[in-house]
Amino acid sequence: MHQQKRPDTSRQRTALFIAAVIMASFLLIPLVSADETGLTRGSRFTITVTGTPNTPYYVWLTRTYTMSGEPGDQPPVLVAYQAKIEKDPPGGPYVIGSYQYNNGGGRTIIDDVAPSTASMSNTQYYGLVTTDNNGQAIVAFQTSSNTALRTYSVKVENSQSVAKNNIQVQRGTETVNRGSVGFDTVATTPIPATLPTPVILTIMETAIPVPTTAEPEPSPIPTATPTPRVPVGIGVCIIAVGAGILMGRKTG
Repeated sequence: MHQQKRPDTSRQRTALFIAAVIMASFLLIPLVSADETGLTRGSRFTITVTGTPNTPYYVWLTRTYTMSGEPGDQPPVLVAYQAKIEKDPPGGPYVIGSYQYNNGGGRTIIDDVAPSTASMSNTQYYGLVTTDNNGQAIVAFQTSSNTALRTYSVKVENSQSVAKNNIQVQRGTETVNRGSVGFDTVATTPIPATLPTPVILTIMETAIPVPTTAEPEPSPIPTATPTPRVPVGIGVCIIAVGAGILMGRKTG
């Protein structure tokens, strides 16, 4: 009988490892996403300001004064240490925050943003950004688990832009020419109770046939050729003839 080739255990382990990696990649697929108008809490976003080159513009989270500023009810905050962005010190003086914005009835930026709390200064909700030689500036904001779920608007202006109406604010593909752009924040998508069914990769290995040693066919056993026998009748005749000749010689 021919012995079958035993499976290569090392190849089996390799196949199982690849299947495990593929399974892990499916389990690690991000479960949180955001679109152009919505942001998940904990994400960062940027706006692009286009205006007059090398010109400062006030930027802030407008109409957030109704919020408490406490954790869970805070607006997004300006990312710290951004180039060409100035901020008021947490304890004042509030030079930037004292700007009286257009159509505000004498209200200032400080009046238009959420109040300071023990956990967050209201100076994190506004700043002064200066455009580059091309008249552009990028401002980054950060959300967190403390960011309230609601609609926000980022407003950008200075006294000259109000008169000239030459400021453009853009986030993603949304462009606003009047100096304000809006967006929503949404809760983090919960992990579903049932995880997606992973795809298991099965590697089929074609076994290399084992070369078998051909067994020589048994040589046929030579059979002895029987000596042809002389019929009995002929032998008796020969003996009789020989005996007759001998007897004739004796009598003669």
